[in-house]
Amino acid sequence: MTMLWLLATMLTLGFGAMGERYLRVRADRQTAKLKALMERLDVYDNYNKLAAVRRAEVEEALSTLNQEVAAAQAEVRGHQSALEAAESQAPLEFHCFDRVARADGQLWYVAVEALDDKAPWTGVKHYALVAENAEDARRRIQERHPTPNSVAIGPPTPLTLPER
Repeated sequence: MTMLWLLATMLTLGFGAMGERYLRVRADRQTAKLKALMERLDVYDNYNKLAAVRRAEVEEALSTLNQEVAAAQAEVRGHQSALEAAESQAPLEFHCFDRVARADGQLWYVAVEALDDKAPWTGVKHYALVAENAEDARRRIQERHPTPNSVAIGPPTPLTLPER
């Protein structure tokens, strides 16, 4: 019986040693896998940090570009308003019917538009003339174009010529 107990003990020790060895190998493999996963996690953490830095750089660049776009849009609006102001000013080509320059009075701008086919021109003629006041300028244009049905006379406005 002692032999039997000795054999059972030896078999138990053998199976225990084999099981322990198997479990140690398995634990080593799991440790290696865990170490590889931890390294991979560190790599992904570094990628995350790099992505955060790049995102901050991109956001900074985006805000700079947004400021530049806003400045460019303001500049464009300024140029558009300057263009509209320039277009709304009197034209630089005028018809003058004063053969002799008059020094008495103010320079006036009057637009005269041809309304029908009876007018000797098409479109708008721009007149620059010297007169004492707006009524005098309008009267002189009406003397020049006596048929009110064929032309439309715009309101006289004071004219200041641009300096060149």
